[in-house]
Amino acid sequence: MEEGSGQSHRRSLLTVPSPSGLSLKQLAVVTAALGLALAGILASMSLGAVSLSPGEVIGGLLGRADNVSNQIVWNLRLPRVLVAGLVGMNMALSGALLQGIMRNPLAAPTIVGVTAGAGLGATLVLTLFSGLPTFLPMAAFVGAMAAAVVVYLLSWQPGLGTSPVRMVLAGVAMTSMLGAFTTTLIVIFSDRVQPVILWLSGNLVGRSWSHLELVWPYSLGGLIIAFLLVRQLNVLQLGDQAAQGLGVRIELYRFLAMGLAALLAASAVSVAGLVGFVGLMTPHVMRLLGGNNHGYIIPAAAAGGAALVIWADLGARTVLAPTEVPVGIITALLGGPFFVFLLYRTRFIGGRSL
Repeated sequence: MEEGSGQSHRRSLLTVPSPSGLSLKQLAVVTAALGLALAGILASMSLGAVSLSPGEVIGGLLGRADNVSNQIVWNLRLPRVLVAGLVGMNMALSGALLQGIMRNPLAAPTIVGVTAGAGLGATLVLTLFSGLPTFLPMAAFVGAMAAAVVVYLLSWQPGLGTSPVRMVLAGVAMTSMLGAFTTTLIVIFSDRVQPVILWLSGNLVGRSWSHLELVWPYSLGGLIIAFLLVRQLNVLQLGDQAAQGLGVRIELYRFLAMGLAALLAASAVSVAGLVGFVGLMTPHVMRLLGGNNHGYIIPAAAAGGAALVIWADLGARTVLAPTEVPVGIITALLGGPFFVFLLYRTRFIGGRSL
């Protein structure tokens, strides 16, 4: 019996994707995503109310352009596009981690109540403490992390730990409840609703170096830790029993991954508001393009999420110029048709099941 069990575990181990040695296809996908992000940075630096040539952009970066170009490049466009890239990267990494631990390709930061908690925290500041806008990022961050902790505690059962199903159910309940509180504040303080709606729609207007300083430490630390969790995330894809048989401490790594996902999403929404669909769509696309190995999904999702938000923000600035559309609306307009396509592909073309 023990021999059969050991052979079963060894066969299961063979199905775990290796975190290293990416295939040429996976390397191509990651490289293409990085190239798309870099192209978006260059386009964002060049296009706007005042168009700059690539030479003027490079000159502005080097401090060799005229004063106006230097100001546009360094004080307006560069910090905004970098914040956009890090927001996209953090949201996509958060989604990739949650999809990994929940074994659900449709998991996202909204599932664990992170975005709803951030929305409530920001709404409290914008309605009750409108004279203290500097506390907005902190309130959103605290609200997001508090919601994630409560969801984890609600999904915990003594002697059993947590499970993906209980996490999803607890997250849905928490999101609904926090959303009701947010809506109540909006109704009560209807005279202050404009900045609330703008923030809840996702917005990168006026993002500066101070916002970049708030988010980049979480981006760098989160990316490093996510890479360290690659093997455990791959093993968790086999199911809890198989993962335990392979020596993985399921609850420890599930807690670490969920905490990291909440931290990444909280840092993103604290500076950009509720930018939807990025954490849901990007990891899913990368998984369809290159497989389930988290050694590939982590860098691919990071690069893809950055590219998505950078290009979405560029569209938000230019599509209806001089009026700016909230970037969250652009990502929603992209994400909605994408999932309609996936539904059609699965139902009628026989693609892989969602």
